[in-house]
Amino acid sequence: MSAEELKLADELFDDAKYQDAVELLDKLSEKDIVEVQWRFARAVFFVSKQTSNNDEKAKLVREAFAYAQRALELDDKNFGANKWYGAILSEKSNLDGVTERIKQLENVKKHFAVAVECNPTDPGILHMLGQFNYKLSEVNWVTRKLINSVASNAPTASFEEALECFEKAEGLKPGFYSQNQLYLGKTYLALKQKEKAREWLQKASEVEVRSEDDRVCREEASEALKKL
Repeated sequence: MSAEELKLADELFDDAKYQDAVELLDKLSEKDIVEVQWRFARAVFFVSKQTSNNDEKAKLVREAFAYAQRALELDDKNFGANKWYGAILSEKSNLDGVTERIKQLENVKKHFAVAVECNPTDPGILHMLGQFNYKLSEVNWVTRKLINSVASNAPTASFEEALECFEKAEGLKPGFYSQNQLYLGKTYLALKQKEKAREWLQKASEVEVRSEDDRVCREEASEALKKL
């Protein structure tokens, strides 16, 4: 394994060629190291987003989680391992039911926090933390009551905290991820700042579609704009 091979895997991922990234990583002679395992986790996770078959999607998410788990076992202070363990744990816990998802909220936030500490200038982890804060902020009082009854140390969040993460991520690398633009629009909307919401939703509705995330972004943004 060489630095050039890892760089190529990153380039394939950035170009939304997720299956190609998986196949490249699978050909490496040295796989059981943290920098390869978290890249496996990331690539397989994004392959899971491309399928509409729920059974196949669930299988791929669990496969991605296994890679993320291994990465964390190899180095629990590694940036990529914590970033993708947190992201994939969040998705996997969805598959395991509401109670499990609630139980894992604190764990997800903990790994995001470690990743931010390791690399505070990575826009991707800031976006993930922003999404975490946004989704936790939008739950109704019934769900909040359930969270408080199930989680031993339930995390809290606000739309303002979510906005700070999304804005910081966008400032570090403008246009790096379509979903960040979408969530900027959604968060401004939640904060009743309609003009700023419209500005970001318009951008999100015009992104180039290269992946399933981009397609969802355009669709959600377009629908939100119709309601403004």
